[in-house]
Amino acid sequence: MAYKITAEIKKGWQSWGSIVLQRDSKITEKTLIKTLSTVKTPLGKSKVDVQVRNFECERV
Repeated sequence: MAYKITAEIKKGWQSWGSIVLQRDSKITEKTLIKTLSTVKTPLGKSKVDVQVRNFECERV
């Protein structure tokens, strides 16, 4: 079973943008925020503030 995830995302200082993901498993808004907030940098991993609106996870 596949799932289509659509949402509007704002990471840190960036403006709002839309994403469309396809996954084999269901995902929650909280899990999406956790996944997108971790960023690799030359000094290792760091966290950025992520905001999500209009989150939808539907079976395809």
